Formats: sequence, structure tokens, C-alpha cells
Amino acid sequence: MDFGGLLVLGIVWLLFNLLSRGRGDARPRPREALPRVPSVGDPTQREGSRLEQLLRELERKLEQVGGPQGRPAATRLPEAEEVEERETLEAAENVVSLETEVVRPPRPRYDHDDAAEEVARRRIAAADARSGELTKADHKVFDQRIRQEPADHTAVRRYTTAQLRDAIVWREILGPPVSERDS
Repeated sequence: MDFGGLLVLGIVWLLFNLLSRGRGDARPRPREALPRVPSVGDPTQREGSRLEQLLRELERKLEQVGGPQGRPAATRLPEAEEVEERETLEAAENVVSLETEVVRPPRPRYDHDDAAEEVARRRIAAADARSGELTKADHKVFDQRIRQEPADHTAVRRYTTAQLRDAIVWREILGPPVSERDS
């Protein structure tokens, strides 16, 4: 059999006993002596009579303090008319008849078919402008246009060290975990 659990419970009980005795050096306060009730009748009758005496004594103490409810005597409050605000918050009524006819401007007419036809017409015009054979003149115009652009247009942009550091930090935050990266 395992007596370890019982041993632990015994030690805990002993500690609590010692602590409660250590705190309890002050003598217990004597209770107020209740008037003795003659031991006539069964215990429930004796208990009832004790409660009745206790209630009578409580009533007597409450009356001594200041009233039957235990409240101090009430001070007289000012009259309600003296405290009451005399200004009214009501405003004069403004009656508006809702039975009049409401005049609204006519709604503009919008035809989706007309808008769709306009879009189709513009697309056809743009396609016609792009279609057709290119001539030598078209090639010359294109050649002049691309030669006017600066030559360094395709150069790679240089990044600052702060931008490179931020890129590495964001790669660590948003990238795959270290355990799932290729070595």
C-alpha cells in the first residue's frame, strides 16, 4: 500500500494546526451574553424564543440610534417648487403639411445601347489606324523617336545600403522559414 499521500495530508494538517494556534494566541473574544431562556419545551421552541428576544433587543437599539428603520432623523428638504426649474424646454410647434405635391426634375434618359455603339465605333477607328502596311516613312519616324531617348534609359538602378538592408529584413519576414529554404 502507498502511504505517501496520507503522509503528505497529515503533514499539511499539522502545519495548518500550528499556524492557526500561532495566530490564535490572542484570547477569543467573549460573545455578548444573551439572556438565558428557561429550558422549557423542545429545542425548536427554545430557539424561537431566543430569536424573538434577539429581535426585541435589536428594535430597542435601533430606536435609541434614531428611528424605527435605524436612520437618523431626516432633515427637512426644501420645497419642490423652490428647487424646480421654471424654464420650459418646449418649443412652439411648427406644422408642415406633407400632403403637397413634390416637384422633381425629370430624370435624364440614358440609353446603354447608344453608349455601347459609341465604344464599338471608337475601337474600330483605333484598329483601322493601327492596321495597314508600314512604309519607309513610318520606319524613319519610329527610328527618330527611339534615337531621341537617352541611351542610359535601360541602366540598372543602384540601391542604397539602407534599401538593401530593408529588402533582406522583409525577405526574412515574408519568405519561407529557414528550415524550408534550399541550402
